[in-house]
Amino acid sequence: MRSIATRAGVVAATAVLALTGLGAATASAATTTDAPVAADAAYASLAGEWLGSGTAGSNPVQPHFFFYGNGTLKMIPENNAYLATGTWKQNGSSFTFHLEHPIYDSTGAVVSYIKADQTGTIDGNTWSSTGTSGRYDTQGNLLETFTVTLTANRV
Repeated sequence: MRSIATRAGVVAATAVLALTGLGAATASAATTTDAPVAADAAYASLAGEWLGSGTAGSNPVQPHFFFYGNGTLKMIPENNAYLATGTWKQNGSSFTFHLEHPIYDSTGAVVSYIKADQTGTIDGNTWSSTGTSGRYDTQGNLLETFTVTLTANRV
């Protein structure tokens, strides 16, 4: 039941992005290969749906994460401004993930990209992570870096 709700949430968010013209290049609906699978039985799996909170630089954030058993992830921010996509790996209670997403101007044009790397730990139905993100212009030049710190709870 949880994977159905997860797919529905991603599909709904993708539809919103498509209708508003935001994220059209990166938006994609969940597929049957996105279904979560069991991780090492001794540790909780990161696979599933998570609501997070934290900071990106000095800005508060409340992202909604979907980690899939095939090692991919999707993240939707609190304002639904874009759809971030990426990959994740878990080894015991430790994990890493990488995600990327565009930044749009008021006309819907891409003006820059964010590339983020996080390292964290999972403990039951909670995880926490920290890492560095970079903002790049449309030619791939690094404009700035900032620290992102997150905590999330399983939905």
